[in-house]
Amino acid sequence: MAAVNDCFTIGSSVLCTTCFNEEVEGEVLAFDHNTKMLILKCRSKNSEQLNDVYVLNLSLCSNVKVIKECNGNFVEDPQKLNLEQIKIRLRNTVQQRQTYLKSRNADVSLEAQELYRTIAKQFKSNEVSWQGTNIQIFNEVTVSPPYRVENVISTSNNKSLCNYIKKMIEKFFEGSSQDNSSAAAGTSSASSSTSSSLSSSAPSASVGTSSSNAASASPVPAN
Repeated sequence: MAAVNDCFTIGSSVLCTTCFNEEVEGEVLAFDHNTKMLILKCRSKNSEQLNDVYVLNLSLCSNVKVIKECNGNFVEDPQKLNLEQIKIRLRNTVQQRQTYLKSRNADVSLEAQELYRTIAKQFKSNEVSWQGTNIQIFNEVTVSPPYRVENVISTSNNKSLCNYIKKMIEKFFEGSSQDNSSAAAGTSSASSSTSSSLSSSAPSASVGTSSSNAASASPVPAN
């Protein structure tokens, strides 16, 4: 990697190339020399009103360049990080990834895996699991293929949990059927419109081409 400065002035503009060969340019918010961690505020790719904040490990970056030094009039203190909120977001992200990995099952369909994730969102990651091709909730309710309401069985006579799972399944498949219907309707409409457009324009194009070529006594183009 390129040599790293001993210190980056807050407010300076820095350009870094990450280990993924991605260029990141932004304003320095903070830099820790011991860990080589640099925090940059960059223009958001999605909104002009927002900024993206990158935390870069300069040990894994190359071509670290100071594009513009701070003029020394930078008096605005960087905003304090809400560490508690960061911890919550990290915990939620880890839980989501764990749920996704646990939902993978080579013996069931992608729709069944999506249903698993939908159910798992309402519970802790260790409360929903695969038992073969069956979805097990709290070891009290089992959902077997094809994962419809009639396939929900309570193994502990927990009627309230059983009814709750049934409502979730009903809502899941209602949403799936509506999405499929909308997609099918859109495809049908587009095909009909295209067909109508071709049928209405084909005769006039044919007549125009025929009369034009007849008048000029020139051959019809190959295309």
